[in-house]
Amino acid sequence: MSRSEFRWNKKRKHYSYLHKDIGSKRKNILITTKPQITRKGKTNINNVPLYKHPNPNKDGKFYLIPRNFLDDESSFEQKVYTNWKFHKNDKRKVKRIKRNKFYGNKKTGS
Repeated sequence: MSRSEFRWNKKRKHYSYLHKDIGSKRKNILITTKPQITRKGKTNINNVPLYKHPNPNKDGKFYLIPRNFLDDESSFEQKVYTNWKFHKNDKRKVKRIKRNKFYGNKKTGS
């Protein structure tokens, strides 16, 4: 089932955009302030820059981590941020991440 809401992810300690229900799990995309993440101490992955934070009261540089996380419903706060929404310039970026067709998604054969 489809879902479209913003909540605090207690497990990963970031705000997240929840976009799909799979049983008791929720697919979500994290919002962060860091331009890169380091995976397992080896590779740096560039995060996707946002034009504007979904919270209308926040200013600054924010990024989306280009990965769909699958977390249990208990990993999220009860509070839903109803006045948050993506800027029209960011909606395409979110859609690409949801479908795993973002900028740095290079699958290598190992």
